[in-house]
Amino acid sequence: MGHGINHIEYVIKRSIEFAKEFDDIDLNMVYVVASFHDLAHHIDKDNHEILSAKLFYENEEMQKYFDEEKRKIIKEAIEDHRASLKSEPRSIYGKIVSSADRNVDIITTLKRIHSYTNRYYPNLNIEEMIDRAYEHMKDKFGKNGYAKVYCHDEEFEKFQNMVDDLLKNRYEFTVKYMEINEIMDIKEKAKMFAMQAHMGQVRKSEPDKPLIVHPIRVGKLLEELGYDDNVVAAGYLHDVVEDTKYEIEDIDKEFGKDIATLVNDASESDKSLPWEERKKETIEKVKKLPLRNKLVIAADKIDNLEDLFLKFEKSGQRDFRAFKKGEENQKWYYTNIYLSLIENEDINLPIFLRLKDILDKVFNKKEDLFLKNKIFNDNLEHYAKLKKIHAEKMELQKLKTLVNLSKPFVIEFMGTPRTGKTTIINNLYDFFKKGGFDVDIIEEFTTSNYYKQELKEKWAKMSVADRNIAIIEAVSNQLQESISKKKDVILIDRSLNDRQVWNYRCLIKNDMEKDLYLSTKEKYLKISKQMIDFLVITYADALTALKRDYNAHLALEKRSFLNETNLQEYNDCLEALKDLWIESVDNLLLLDTSSIKVNDVTIEVSNQILPAMRKKYIKTFKDKYNLK
Repeated sequence: MGHGINHIEYVIKRSIEFAKEFDDIDLNMVYVVASFHDLAHHIDKDNHEILSAKLFYENEEMQKYFDEEKRKIIKEAIEDHRASLKSEPRSIYGKIVSSADRNVDIITTLKRIHSYTNRYYPNLNIEEMIDRAYEHMKDKFGKNGYAKVYCHDEEFEKFQNMVDDLLKNRYEFTVKYMEINEIMDIKEKAKMFAMQAHMGQVRKSEPDKPLIVHPIRVGKLLEELGYDDNVVAAGYLHDVVEDTKYEIEDIDKEFGKDIATLVNDASESDKSLPWEERKKETIEKVKKLPLRNKLVIAADKIDNLEDLFLKFEKSGQRDFRAFKKGEENQKWYYTNIYLSLIENEDINLPIFLRLKDILDKVFNKKEDLFLKNKIFNDNLEHYAKLKKIHAEKMELQKLKTLVNLSKPFVIEFMGTPRTGKTTIINNLYDFFKKGGFDVDIIEEFTTSNYYKQELKEKWAKMSVADRNIAIIEAVSNQLQESISKKKDVILIDRSLNDRQVWNYRCLIKNDMEKDLYLSTKEKYLKISKQMIDFLVITYADALTALKRDYNAHLALEKRSFLNETNLQEYNDCLEALKDLWIESVDNLLLLDTSSIKVNDVTIEVSNQILPAMRKKYIKTFKDKYNLK
């Protein structure tokens, strides 16, 4: 639809207008470039500029009108018209038609994006469709977008300004996209309205988290439980009247009476009243509400209590200081709200069972007694540490429902042998896998069967330097392939940064020229910064590492490679490259395990990795919605 005869006529008209700005322009050539520019789009959209140019160049009729030099210019101009090409058009003809090809109408643009999405991404839901449209508009027509014009074009400037204004407001963009394409999803509209309303607000107990995280989780919980669209929409909007400038009349006007009533019943009527009086009034009001209205309130209480529980578990303390009233008053309020919610209702509804469960965990100290009294009865200190990291994982699970990371969270492990590295990787794999994360492990490249059977002999005749560079290149490709699989977490045993150690050893042993070493170092430093999120380096003094090896195995024979000299040399390289590690990744853990038990090493590593993942999820969420 977007590349048919109407579009071609539009480009011809604009091209002729632009051409008049220049001297010595052949209007026939301009006309032909514009006519042919999209001719092959229906054949192969991804390569249509090349095929369209080929159709022109091989057209016998066209050969009657233009000599070889002009035909070559026309062919190149057709090839160069596409906005997404990185290079500028090679001639003024290419620049004219490329400029004329820019759309200057918001409605047409959003319709074309929607049509394209439906055709090539039919499985996207409405949220994903809007996300794709928003990102495409920003990438192509935003301030730094790739759609360039090479001619004076006031219409395109006005269009770009309109796009910039639209991109500043996610709610307005959502509504416009849905209206223009004659689709309406009340849930998505409500979510974006709440996002705009709560802009700039943060959670009091967690100031690094935008406040909107809570309403979105409430809405998503109601949707997961299968409740109707208006109930879900009210979940997204339930805090708007209490916590923003908007009144209930605004909700009524924008979303209708049903949703406004659901939101109003989930809001406290008069916040000027004393705390006890307000809460008693709420408790009595909730008893008389219909079930649909109670559902929004129940989901709100569940999410708040689950957040509070995770905070207790992470800190190891039952801390109610964030509340105006202490634990006993909070217990009284939440218990009575629960009783009001279930009055005259089926108490076995999943939403009420979940509320009762978290209520008991927070206020009645309910926990898994089998774990506490049977499994960890002789090691409660270790149990407390595990509960902390388990709570951090549960928080990540909740954040994961809000946003997908643009790429997997990649953790590289390296360091001295016999420092618990393999155990940590295996434990973390199990930890994340059981938590519902999609995890990939990349084994150490030089000990893999692929390397031993396919490459080792083949590369044996290379110089030491060339072989090391070949290995680091293969490791880089291996990681890139794993990243493309769209996993949640990648655990990689000795990757880019570990190979930097071996290249450094080549340098100090005079097996590699300094210039080659430096260029290799800089290249893979940049790649590491792009691909690896966390670098874990575990080490121990050489003698301790060697003792661990002998104690872990039956054999008393002398080790060929794992000896005190080699271990010390590796440790010296780790020390010498400290500045490189700091540059190579955003998150670094250098951990001396000489006097730490293996279980404690895993917990210490987890304590560092999980907050970094949390930070990445929150940043991704903020970036996605342009949250201040």
